[in-house]
Amino acid sequence: MLYRENMEQKELREWEARCIQEEPPLCRAGCPLAVDARAFSQAMAKDNLSAALAILEKGMPLAAVTARMCEAPCEEYCVRGNLGGAIAIGGLERTCIRLAPIKRKRLLLPPKSKKVAVFGSGPSSLTVAFDLARKGYPITLFHLPPAPGSWLRDVQESDLPQQVLEEEIKYLESLGVRFCSIAAIGKAACDGSGCDAVYIGRDDEVAEDLAELLAGPDEQTFALARSGWFTGGLCSQDHVYRFITDISQGRQAAVSIDRFLQGASLTASRVLPRKGRSNLFTETSHISVRLPIVPADAAGFSREEAVEEAGRCIDCQCLECVRHCVYLAEYGSYPKAYARRVYNNSAIVKGVHQANTFINSCSLCRQCEVFCPNDFSMADLCLTARELMVLEKRMPPSAHWFALEEMNSAGNEGALIRHAPVAKASSRLFFPGCQLAGIRPEQVLRLYDSLCGQVPETGIWLDCCAAPAHWAGEAELFARKMKRFSTLWGEMGSPPVITACSSCLKMFRENLPEMPVRSVWEVLAEDSSLQPTLESSAPLALTDPCTSRHDEVTRNSVRTLLTALGQRLASLPMSGEVTECCGFGGLMENADPALARKVVQARVDQSEADFLTYCAMCRDQLAKTGKPVVHLLDLLFPDIAHPASEQPASLSLRRVNRRQLKSSVLKRYSPQEQPDMLPWEDLSLAVAPEVAAVLDKRRILEDDIRQVLYRARQRDAYLVHGKTGNRIASARLGEVTFWVEYREKQDVFRILRCWSHRMTITGEQ
Repeated sequence: MLYRENMEQKELREWEARCIQEEPPLCRAGCPLAVDARAFSQAMAKDNLSAALAILEKGMPLAAVTARMCEAPCEEYCVRGNLGGAIAIGGLERTCIRLAPIKRKRLLLPPKSKKVAVFGSGPSSLTVAFDLARKGYPITLFHLPPAPGSWLRDVQESDLPQQVLEEEIKYLESLGVRFCSIAAIGKAACDGSGCDAVYIGRDDEVAEDLAELLAGPDEQTFALARSGWFTGGLCSQDHVYRFITDISQGRQAAVSIDRFLQGASLTASRVLPRKGRSNLFTETSHISVRLPIVPADAAGFSREEAVEEAGRCIDCQCLECVRHCVYLAEYGSYPKAYARRVYNNSAIVKGVHQANTFINSCSLCRQCEVFCPNDFSMADLCLTARELMVLEKRMPPSAHWFALEEMNSAGNEGALIRHAPVAKASSRLFFPGCQLAGIRPEQVLRLYDSLCGQVPETGIWLDCCAAPAHWAGEAELFARKMKRFSTLWGEMGSPPVITACSSCLKMFRENLPEMPVRSVWEVLAEDSSLQPTLESSAPLALTDPCTSRHDEVTRNSVRTLLTALGQRLASLPMSGEVTECCGFGGLMENADPALARKVVQARVDQSEADFLTYCAMCRDQLAKTGKPVVHLLDLLFPDIAHPASEQPASLSLRRVNRRQLKSSVLKRYSPQEQPDMLPWEDLSLAVAPEVAAVLDKRRILEDDIRQVLYRARQRDAYLVHGKTGNRIASARLGEVTFWVEYREKQDVFRILRCWSHRMTITGEQ
């Protein structure tokens, strides 16, 4: 379990570690200074030189020198390298530093009491002085005459103007660095007297006179055997990346000196150069080849050329799950940050739990697991959070109330389990699922007849698979439902079960493994008598339900059926294993209806063709957008096919359809068992289409209205609107109070308005 009483820090870290979005891009991982080359390139591509310069100054010591001299090892790791050629990051850095004026800010910490001596004035020594001076350490830098800078003064003027070097040295002086020229270095002059730490730069001739002190430096901390003494910098001039390596070693040595002076460990939690190692995954299959920009001038890129070259940066990110999920994109972040959000929500004892809607809005479709290289599961994260919220009684009552009521209704007034007519046992059971039963009851009966035609001893089982309880985090309720299913199944002789719903199939397979269960589409695909009947039909875009994501057998069976029927398919992105949710799964629509609408709209926008699906709920969800959607049963039974443009069945109609389906089955097989009509069922309602739409949106069923009106009539208890004369009645049904404004004429109730709330009114019955 992810949670006990709440998510612990260790468990949070384990979740965070599975999301690689915060891993650095390879260019940054390949930079010895970890300069954010991706962000720098993006800023240059936008012609934002000031932002680009700020990135360089943040990562580089003495940026005016470093940006000009850096050999750009990051380019070796650039992902664009195999797609036209690496981004010329070094050239872009030189262009930026040439065109953007540096504006120094002296943000110094209070002076520290401990002093540092730096011997040498090569790149590593200047870096040590720069980094430690900015932390407030008094620095004395000893250099050979005539001036500090060592071998940097021998660099060609075109690569490093001496004026730039002088300005950087002056800046060091402004930070409090004291430069001391020495004609010769002897043991007496370099014993570190009066200093608390000493650094010797091996990238300077000074080191030649101190060779006996430089033996065996630690490769990680750059500490020498003598306590408080450190070294760094390349002593060889033939290293490929001599300058930037000197700078990097100087920076690492400065970190060690700072830790030493503070009495801290030199190694604990130390961030080391990555040397090009990163776990960041970047999908490049959609990236086209784009060749580098060649500067027209040998001096480097013009501003326009730099912008164009920087525009070749592909902005390496992972974000594969976010790119393909409307829900993840909606909240503006990525799974690692979302894990922290869930953790913080769990840790709140008193106060507003602001992540509740976020947690309840995940469709639990598990598409993110397919795209994530580390199988990060937002479904597991959110589902377990829901279970904790239910356990701690922090789940908002309204979050999943309606879905659970629908589940209970389908499992009570719409439930039925029977052997086939005359049969004393069932060789198999047909479980159509509550949504298909509520949306297409006549097709359920026809499908059942077909199955009985294959195997006469096919029983029928009408019920809800309890997926809403599972999705709502109601673990105890779901467990009770599964136990009940197991008992009913056992009483029927434990035959194989055939489902017409992928969600039912998934629930049973995962939670009742002892139950043999197959998809009805798999069974029908084995029927060799099917003949092509749709040769002239237009191609349809087949969308798989998300609960069939890992059910390749069912998906292939559907395609086998379509081939046998002669139905052609149009191309549809994100199908099969990477299919997208319709906005119903995980009870998303209950938690955030607006988000569910975005999800389903994004799905239908992927194809201009009419859609085809084999999930009743997917069919109606997609049809809400106005897109014509065909159910597979419409192709199998064309004589009772529903129009592709048909509007979704209302919530009220679904509930009535389930009861009528149960009644129809009983009329066929057990007429004596007809359920008694409830006293309010025969009340006649007149509901205008615009009012019906509001009722559906507010989750108010005609059954609820009938019960309210029945109670009002029985008790002669209602209000009369003073201006209109309309009657207003109310009743509390379960946890909700319903109000109905209506007119009654000749035993027909014309419904004008309805609303509901969870408040308890004193004296309310």
